[in-house]
Amino acid sequence: MNIGNGLKAIINVGCVLWMIIGTFVILGGFNQSSSGQIYVGIIFGLVAPIIIRYVIFYIINSFK
Repeated sequence: MNIGNGLKAIINVGCVLWMIIGTFVILGGFNQSSSGQIYVGIIFGLVAPIIIRYVIFYIINSFK
């Protein structure tokens, strides 16, 4: 196992934890009268970690 696979595993764990926290933010937004917290949870809790993960994986793969 090379260092690239180890870095990918660490990034995956961090992104999954970030998405779990984002899911809790989305679920917490359903108890509010406005839907602003739901949109923030979707953008910063689900979309942002996926994009950041793809960018970091692209950078890691470029060193191979």
